[in-house]
Amino acid sequence: MIKGKTAYLKRLTSKMRIPSVEVGKEIDGSTPPSVFIGSWNYPKVYAGPMIAPVSGDTTIMDMPESWIPQSKSQEDIIGYRMSLVRGKQLVGIKDLESGFVEKLQEISLAENSIESEAEFLKKPRGSSFSDEHTPHGPSGIIQKFDIDNVKWEHRLEKAFYDTDLKAADAVVDLNQRGMPFSNIQKAFSVGAMGVGKKGN
Repeated sequence: MIKGKTAYLKRLTSKMRIPSVEVGKEIDGSTPPSVFIGSWNYPKVYAGPMIAPVSGDTTIMDMPESWIPQSKSQEDIIGYRMSLVRGKQLVGIKDLESGFVEKLQEISLAENSIESEAEFLKKPRGSSFSDEHTPHGPSGIIQKFDIDNVKWEHRLEKAFYDTDLKAADAVVDLNQRGMPFSNIQKAFSVGAMGVGKKGN
């Protein structure tokens, strides 16, 4: 009997030939929008954007709610995830005013995919299958990161600017208003909700 998501993923992918995307030290592409916030070394954690090395609408790559309605296969889904490159920097959980974190907040509040440019310290490598987070392709320390102008999703924007709204209440309200959970999760994870935006 299979125990745990990691074991399931290993069995699922053992006969699949879906390689992790190959990229260089620089990427010019699109974030679905997507961000990744780690947990290792808390209260300083690795955080950063997830970028596909292609331009255009990449929303499907990080919106699980659309996979079943669109009849996506397991191969499709894993292929999407292996196409996402994880950029990362070590940031403190209270460093919400740094330029890098502000860009991650912009991404998490975005209505659509965002054109992005990233430069890494070294060529991103590897891939990740874990029972703690969704799979992704290669990762690397990000040195420079820029995004195009972002149009915010109006429900997320309202929650962001309501500095008297507790994060827990914002999550419930957004869910009741039909916001996909994956979008709520991204905004929550980068501190874009809460009283005074301190994640309360």
